[in-house]
Amino acid sequence: MDRLMHLLAPKSWMGFVVRLLVLIGIVATENLLFAYYFGSLGQDDAGVVSYYLAHATIVGGPLIAFFLAVTVFQVRLQRKLLQLSRKDGLTGLNNRRTFFDLVEKARKTERRGVLLMLDADWFKRINDTYGHQAGDYCLKTIAYTLRRNVRHDDVLGRIGGEEFAIYLKNAPVETARVIGERLAKPIAFETETLNYLSVTLSVGAARSEPDLTIDVLLAQADAALYQAKQNGRAAFVLWEPAMQPGYIAQSG
Repeated sequence: MDRLMHLLAPKSWMGFVVRLLVLIGIVATENLLFAYYFGSLGQDDAGVVSYYLAHATIVGGPLIAFFLAVTVFQVRLQRKLLQLSRKDGLTGLNNRRTFFDLVEKARKTERRGVLLMLDADWFKRINDTYGHQAGDYCLKTIAYTLRRNVRHDDVLGRIGGEEFAIYLKNAPVETARVIGERLAKPIAFETETLNYLSVTLSVGAARSEPDLTIDVLLAQADAALYQAKQNGRAAFVLWEPAMQPGYIAQSG
């Protein structure tokens, strides 16, 4: 049923008109076949043919148009609900669950990859000093910056609060380092009333290996991120075996 609704739902006004005419034609054809089958329509009875065509257009047209309109509304509503369930409402990035689902799929097909965990430095101070609206602008700007600095096939997500994640598909560590160090530089943002604000990101990275579970990979990237915080923030750190799992302090 869902496939049928998506097939019937037009994506443009031209598609709406085409579907409307096609469905009217189907209704008219069924009426003509019904009349012919029961003997009320002869081979040369053009008047009856015109009547059934007009009847299908005048009577069936509005009903078909209403049906198409309802179908379009339902399909768009389903798409919107699906997007809301998979996307972060503020930044438009993948939410935590969607991000890790996509990472799992990517890891099944790509042998190489790097997971980056990113945390906004001193984000609580931004909220406390300038207000939560400034914090929202900050997070939106971070999301925009992440989109501008990754490749089309890479996976982006907002993991929660001021923490973000990137999975670089089929990427070597060198590529991850270049991207991570670039993202660790100050990011300028502004609000409707404030200008010249900036934020930095601490970035932790971990290599994706076939024998690693997603939980272990995440723990390694988190440990590297913790080390970046310990190193003074606004830094990129690649996980090494000597690192121990850490945590990100609430103060950012």
